[in-house]
Amino acid sequence: MGAVPALADDAKVTVQVETVVASLKGNTIDPPTLKAMQEAMSSKVKYGSLKRLAVDKPELQSGKIHTMKLSNGTEATLSLEKIEKDVATVRVKTPSVETTYSTGKKGSLYAPCGKQGEDDLWLVLSPAK
Repeated sequence: MGAVPALADDAKVTVQVETVVASLKGNTIDPPTLKAMQEAMSSKVKYGSLKRLAVDKPELQSGKIHTMKLSNGTEATLSLEKIEKDVATVRVKTPSVETTYSTGKKGSLYAPCGKQGEDDLWLVLSPAK
């Protein structure tokens, strides 16, 4: 793993993190804004129902890890790697994936979090509103 550029001690960003359960069955999108998630994933999987279970707006700060308890009994962690030209690079670690995402002022990113019963659990990261 290469060296991470040093961040100013006060580098921080607020993100919106939604915990969403996705089911192949049904036809309910709650709230309707999750329709964008359904469309974005349609080439990989056809979810019939999406339901937001929780929403959080953590302030991520360089050098600090934000831990979230998930509804399936596992944890996810978020950490700010860098901010450059109004784009934040956030490391996301869930039971299913560890990766970095770059997020700007619009758009959403989707991170799988494993199963919740028969359904799939996801984190949806977006700019804080």
